[in-house]
Amino acid sequence: MRQNRSKDKSESAEQDYSDVLELVEQLAAVLDRTDLTEVRIRDNEFEVQVSRERRSLVGYEQPPLQRIATSVATGTPQMPVEDKDVEVSAQAENEFINAPMPSRFYRSPTPEEAPFVEVGDSVATGEPVAVLEVMKTYNPVEAPFNCEILEVLVEDGDAVEYAQPLFRVKQT
Repeated sequence: MRQNRSKDKSESAEQDYSDVLELVEQLAAVLDRTDLTEVRIRDNEFEVQVSRERRSLVGYEQPPLQRIATSVATGTPQMPVEDKDVEVSAQAENEFINAPMPSRFYRSPTPEEAPFVEVGDSVATGEPVAVLEVMKTYNPVEAPFNCEILEVLVEDGDAVEYAQPLFRVKQT
């Protein structure tokens, strides 16, 4: 008889644990759907609190932009070629504007503003072409020479690595 009570208690505790996990998942879903940063529920028997860090949006509370050096590479970026019939000679003359540091890439200074450049735009030396965010500091990426933007190689908001090509350009 005693074994049954012990078994009943462990099944009850397991059910309570399952109910609490389900509650935590539901509260986390509430945080995802809203701007709340914390939800707390208290009962006579337990207390559950779910919280997250406040999300920050690009363009809000931005410190002033700082100038950074931009690296430039010529040739073709190191990417696997799937089609062997691709003409490499045409791309060999292209140049690239590369990320000078690991960061997050943004095409415009704020989400509401238009991108700095579009494909086909002519850009003068020193003109901003993008913004890189590192630890809440926003740094412009400037054209190292007069050029035409041939292709944007990364998506807005993507994480980029050091020396990763951001734009394919043609020097003018």
